[in-house]
Amino acid sequence: MAEVSASEYAKSHDISTRRAQAAAAAGLIDARWIGGRWVIDDAVPHRHLPGRPLSRRSADALLARLTDDPEWAGGLSPSERGRTLARVDELQQGTKPSERLALWLRAAYPEARGFEAPTADLPDLRRDARLTPGGSSDDRSGMSDGGRFEAHVSHADLDALSHEYLLVPSRRPNVLLRVHDGGPLGPLTLGALIADLATSAGPRERAAADRLILRSHR
Repeated sequence: MAEVSASEYAKSHDISTRRAQAAAAAGLIDARWIGGRWVIDDAVPHRHLPGRPLSRRSADALLARLTDDPEWAGGLSPSERGRTLARVDELQQGTKPSERLALWLRAAYPEARGFEAPTADLPDLRRDARLTPGGSSDDRSGMSDGGRFEAHVSHADLDALSHEYLLVPSRRPNVLLRVHDGGPLGPLTLGALIADLATSAGPRERAAADRLILRSHR
């Protein structure tokens, strides 16, 4: 084992010290936290692995930080706060941060479920208060949704909405819904919008997520 400091590792691999520290915190390189600093095993190369998916708690903290919620660190331990900040740093230093974010969120964020609705019902569906627009249907994305409505919905409301609007599961959907447990949803946070776009299969959506991530906290 050839252990070096984060700054030494960064210099030998032509990256910034902050990026080396973020990679260590995210588990992307073999490292140990000793005496308040990262000590990295330089004998093991950067693995370029996707890393473990985040827990719901860690994902919520990361999205709250991306939202710049002043209460984002509430209830987190010092190590959890440090890992969250390191993850934000890693995202903002990457060229395609949406790819990293999507990998982190793959177990903790609801997948978009595709439905088909009668085209004539889409205007009423967009105005329904039980649905919270997201993804490309959120104006903050800077995109046009091209007639395909994306939204968030409570699990408790899904059956009624499906009955009222004749929603049927579809592989060629014009409605994409992310279904959440619990009661009514509030306004979509910026972090959740970024997550919507980053976890989309569309390259335009991921590019929009990249723009929002790189623009946050600047």
